[in-house]
Amino acid sequence: MSLNSALSTARSGLDATQVWSEVTARNIANANTDGYVAKDATLSTTSAGQGGLVTVSTVRREVDASLDRMYRLASSKMNTQQAISEGVQAYTAILGQPNDARSPVARLGDLQTAFQTLANSPASAAAQQGVVDAGNTLAQSLHDTAGALTEVRGEVTTEIKYDVSDLNRTLYKIADLNRQLATSQTGAPATADLQDEMGRLVQTVSGMVDVQTRTDASGQVSLYTAGGTPLVEAQKVSDVRYDDGTGKLYAGSQEITPGAGGARGFENGSLAGLFQLQDRILPTFGRQLDALAAGLIQGFQSQDASLAPGQAGFFTDAGGAYDPVKIDGLASRIAVNAAVDPAQGGTLGRVRDGIGATSPGAAGDSTQANAFLAVFTRPMPAVPGTDLADGLSPGDFAANMVSYQQVTGTRAQQDFTQLQTTAQTIDASRQSVEGVNLDDQLQKLIVIQHSYAANSKMMSVISQMMDALIQAV
Repeated sequence: MSLNSALSTARSGLDATQVWSEVTARNIANANTDGYVAKDATLSTTSAGQGGLVTVSTVRREVDASLDRMYRLASSKMNTQQAISEGVQAYTAILGQPNDARSPVARLGDLQTAFQTLANSPASAAAQQGVVDAGNTLAQSLHDTAGALTEVRGEVTTEIKYDVSDLNRTLYKIADLNRQLATSQTGAPATADLQDEMGRLVQTVSGMVDVQTRTDASGQVSLYTAGGTPLVEAQKVSDVRYDDGTGKLYAGSQEITPGAGGARGFENGSLAGLFQLQDRILPTFGRQLDALAAGLIQGFQSQDASLAPGQAGFFTDAGGAYDPVKIDGLASRIAVNAAVDPAQGGTLGRVRDGIGATSPGAAGDSTQANAFLAVFTRPMPAVPGTDLADGLSPGDFAANMVSYQQVTGTRAQQDFTQLQTTAQTIDASRQSVEGVNLDDQLQKLIVIQHSYAANSKMMSVISQMMDALIQAV
């Protein structure tokens, strides 16, 4: 090897060592940066006939694709249950437990007690007023609970819109990164940084929607829903759209609503959790509330011998009789009949004599009061879509309803905690492979230092040899 060739080799070794040291230094500086993947410089040499130069052939990212996929799926499942848990708990905090004084169960019990007092003292104006007051309190409890449910449903819709907006922004960022990757130099440090950012963005998407990924030879990433609908293909984005009127979700023209039959959508991620709340969980809660209100209106209506056909009983649907066609939202409209409420111009005595009574009955007659008491022990008419057993009394139905709704939230929280632990375990394994190990990086710095010293020494010796040759001439 000539002195010039040796000098070139030493110089190339210094250049390669410089890149290696920069990569290692960046690893150390980003040890705690979220989504940063450890990198290493791969050194190679040209053939001796070309001078034997040392080059950095590529900057390699320490990635485990299998662990990445597992972590994305675990995160998607975790976010599903987190969204459900937060949505349900926002509502059940208002609903309360079965034994809470403010819950519909307790209010229903208070009304039953008031009717028992009336049956024992049918002539007592205080007992009659107690029934009206307890009925108004129960109706208000159902109104408040239904109102809280409506508010949560509105918040869920808003969260869906926010998630869709964030999802679209992230998809366009991925498409922009794909454009940069298409023109970047494979294996260059800047390209590795772009791939890190791509990993962070894909993780963000998978938190909302569980996705499949495909990476082409240039490093461009395409994303598809778990059902195969394209979200990003290289640099083309299928805009995700939420239809407010139908409550459905689309990617381009393809429906991807979670849980919808025939939709090539997805089942995990925060959006999937929000759609479960919107389409299944909260509507079931609402149906249960409406079924309880329907059972009360029908029950008191059927036990009142004074009523004419089509006449409203003790409880009404906003003043009218029960209409099964109008059951939706009934819990927010149930009200004590104005005919028995002095505050609305009614007559208290009708609580004892029957709502349709046209003249006062015997002061000590408890027949109608006892008939009203039977409402609390008789089976309620079945209402489909409640997920609760048929043939329950109002009290049992109310207790089962509150327990069902509380358990739904508790189960979602437990599932979230379990999936969070799973995701953290997988992430720990992933970080052990992809994360920065400071001990390893410091050891590399020692090797780099030795390499730099060796190449510097070689250049120094060659320089001395050249000086000696020049002086000899």
